[in-house]
Amino acid sequence: MASSGEAPEMVLDPAIPAVAYVLGLLQTDGSHEGSLEGKGRISLELSARDDDVLTQVADVLPCYSSIGRRSRATNFADRSETATLRFYDRSTRQAFANLGVPVGRKTRHIGPPAQRFAEADYLRGLLDGDGSIGFTRKGEPFVSFVTASSAAAEFFCRAVRNVCGVERSCRPNRRDGVCNVMVLNRAAAQLAAWAWYEPTVIGVERKRAAATRVAQWSPAPAKAGRYGVTRKRWTAADDEVVRANTPTVAAALLGRTVSSVSARQWRLRRATG
Repeated sequence: MASSGEAPEMVLDPAIPAVAYVLGLLQTDGSHEGSLEGKGRISLELSARDDDVLTQVADVLPCYSSIGRRSRATNFADRSETATLRFYDRSTRQAFANLGVPVGRKTRHIGPPAQRFAEADYLRGLLDGDGSIGFTRKGEPFVSFVTASSAAAEFFCRAVRNVCGVERSCRPNRRDGVCNVMVLNRAAAQLAAWAWYEPTVIGVERKRAAATRVAQWSPAPAKAGRYGVTRKRWTAADDEVVRANTPTVAAALLGRTVSSVSARQWRLRRATG
């Protein structure tokens, strides 16, 4: 944590991986109150189980910050313990506001900075705040992101396309205008390996552990059928990849032949036609 006193002169450059991560985490789990011309503060409140990351965030800040704890009753538990990092330095708050952490409600207005930034680290910050990573009940690895911001959803879908070669829709649902985007299986493993590219990157420890397991996932070997021919069953996740991509791209992602993917596309169209 930075020591008390005058904040040193320092530019918060999102091209620096740790700064990009903190930006993503503040946009999702942080709050900015007050005024950029007067008094104000930025707070980052997390479950006490994730307080390990707050010290790392404090080390990135170019100003004094404090970390406190509190316990309270919520709608979900009789007692909920949280840890909160706070800082008040005006120049640091102004710098984060310029990068995309505005004063007031921000859920629909967050998005990647306009300047060059460390994309993998920024995505990891978003996922540590409003994302989930792990395995479904069927044992399929997944990475998902929920946001009310169209810009943040578009960034996530763009990262999925560039890293995994998979197209995802970032259209909000009709009920509450929120985007819920998810990737499964091979795409999830690829995205986890990209965002958590080193075991020492800044981030929430429990999600880092989950990302490590997801990144190490590989499809179970198919069993040999009649005449020694190996047949791979089509899963719902496979069908999703087939629907979202060309036969060539889907074949590369699924480890299948282009002809088998083309035949599957025809069957799926016929079934829904």
